[in-house]
Amino acid sequence: MLGRVMPLQFRPIEGLQTGLIGYLLADLAEKAAVVIDPPRGQTELILALSEERGVELKYVLRTHVHAADADTCEELCSRTSACLLAGDELEMAGMPAARLRRAGHGATIPFGAETIDVIGSPGHTHGSLSFLWQDRLFCGDLFDLDCCAPGGGEAEPGRLFDSLVRRVFVLPEETLVFPAHPIEARRVATLEELKMRLAPMMQHGRDTFITGMLARRTTSAAAL
Repeated sequence: MLGRVMPLQFRPIEGLQTGLIGYLLADLAEKAAVVIDPPRGQTELILALSEERGVELKYVLRTHVHAADADTCEELCSRTSACLLAGDELEMAGMPAARLRRAGHGATIPFGAETIDVIGSPGHTHGSLSFLWQDRLFCGDLFDLDCCAPGGGEAEPGRLFDSLVRRVFVLPEETLVFPAHPIEARRVATLEELKMRLAPMMQHGRDTFITGMLARRTTSAAAL
């Protein structure tokens, strides 16, 4: 029907300076929304989109935070009713306790009539999370192994392998994966495509994967 408002909204939000991609999910019927990995500098846009749709921002979800750039999204939370939700292992110094929520693997996040499932997916960083909403997975930099290789003490190849094999690759292959940064210039891919792309690195098992990742880290460090 012309003029009918769709009950759900899905809106990517790209950071102009960082290249980070965030995602706004809104239940328009229930007037509730969440935002995943909001890019730095896009607070005003997120507020404007929320106001335009008449939704209340309930949560700011973080897949991961790097020690060198621990953006707590405090401004966005302080200007809305939203709480910051992050993994148990992430440092969120300076974020008021009343605005901070912790979640681990298996948790469920409600907003309006919708729910998001939390998947613990450490490896890129210690406390990385992924978020599953309907047929869409928001996974931060989980699949960006080139970025993970030189990640210093934050990257843990063994945990990354376990996260991929035990928690992510068990999802339906038609699951749509939305990363925090484009992967080979792509902003979305099916889980089946990503499994095939990583198969050469993972087919020989966990120990070989770890050895390969550590070798790539050493090569990357030597090139600096």
